[in-house]
Formats: sequence, C-alpha cells, structure tokens
Amino acid sequence: MRSYITLFGAVLALVISFLIFTNFPAANRPYTILRGFFSEISGIALKIFDMPMRRVREYYDLYIDVIHAKKEVIELRKKMDALYLECARLREMERENIKLRKILELSEKNTYRMTVAQVVGEDVKSWHKCIIIDKGTDSGIRERMAVISPRGLVGQVMEANRKSSKIMVINDTNSAIDVYVEGKEIRGIAEGSGFSTLKLKYVKKNEEPEIGDRLITSGKDGIYPKGIPLGIVVNVDRKKGGIFLDIDVVPFANYRVLDQVIVLRK
Repeated sequence: MRSYITLFGAVLALVISFLIFTNFPAANRPYTILRGFFSEISGIALKIFDMPMRRVREYYDLYIDVIHAKKEVIELRKKMDALYLECARLREMERENIKLRKILELSEKNTYRMTVAQVVGEDVKSWHKCIIIDKGTDSGIRERMAVISPRGLVGQVMEANRKSSKIMVINDTNSAIDVYVEGKEIRGIAEGSGFSTLKLKYVKKNEEPEIGDRLITSGKDGIYPKGIPLGIVVNVDRKKGGIFLDIDVVPFANYRVLDQVIVLRK
C-alpha cells in the first residue's frame, strides 16, 4: 500500500513539473503565483544573508587597507631615519668646512708654518693639564711651540716625541700669557687657575676693563704670536684688597671638547 502511495506522489510531481515548465495554460496561473512568492522569499533571504556578508567584506577590505597603511608607515619611517642621518652627516661636514675656513684665515694672518693635528687623548696622570696630539718631532713639532684652534689659543707644546706630543693647555696653573684687552690700552697676564676659568692679573684698579671685553695675545712673551684670541672677561671685582683688580676670564677654546688643533711652527 505504501509503495502505491509513493508511486502516486512521484507521478503527481512529474505531472505538476511538466505543466509548470511547459507553461501549460492550466498551470500557468498557479505557477506565476508560486514563482512570485518564492521570488519574494528568496529576495528577502538574500538580503538577510547579504548584510552580514557585506559587513564581512567591508571589514576584510578595511583590514587589508590597515595592513598596507602599516607597511607604508614603516617605509616612511625608514626614509625619515635615512634623511635624519643624512642631515646629521651634512651638518658635521658643514662644521668641518667652517673649521677649515677658519684655519685658512689664520694661516693668512701670520707667517708661521702650520701643522694640523688630531687630539687623541688627555694626560690624566700628569701634574699638568695636558692633551695629547698625534703629531711629534717627525712632523717638525718642538717644545714651546704655540698651539691654537679655530676658536682661539689652546696652549703650548710641553713635550714632543716622535709620533705624539703633549700640549699644556692655558687652564694649567703653570700657564702665564702676556695679553691685551682688545681695543683698550690695558695689558695683563692671563694665568691658568686649574679650572675652567683663567685669571687676568696685574691690571690696576684705575684701569677700566669690563665684562664682555675680549683678550688677545700681545706677542711679547716669546711663545705666542700677537693677536690670537684668548678669552672673554666674565667678572671684574673692584672690591678686593690691593692695587690690582680680580678678573675672571673664560677661554674661547674649551680643551675638553677639542678634536683638532693647529701647531704654529716657527
């Protein structure tokens, strides 16, 4: 009995399918209704399922955009780092060019032969404040030769070896330099204090040095040529007892940061 029912259902399905797909007039109207119904249902279903899928696609596209943007940011950072290093290199080259120009200007102002040397260290064992340079007697360096930098006076050669030399800087307590106050008829002796400043001594109280005055070498001590910048007056004490002023001077050349000096060979 069950087999007959199954067979009947199959035959009925075939007949209905035949009537629908062959546009048989009797089946055309129900087919149109069913087709419209299923079309609306399928349309709604597609919209329902398409909304989350659209969101998924949007989020995926956004994710891809973020990945690309991150890669671009990394590339831009690399380029910025490269540009920063290039700018630093150019600044250093500019500083070196300025130093070289100043060295050339100094060479034009005096008749001394000039030997450029690199500062390779500082002698911390000596009683004197000394820096060490990479030039010695093989390069014509001798003791008591003046040493300068593009900024000003550094000191004098205290000890000369074949390949290196020790330079006693003007900050040393054994250093004494005959100087003028630039633009004024004032003369004194700039002595090292062992610290970052110098003392300008033997300037009488009736003379008028001022803060901001520049000191230059007088050329009368037999070591340093005339006219080399030495330092600037930063303090003038008129209240101290005695007939001389107490004057503090800051050197133009800071020996602790020098990487290059010039030895003036007679």
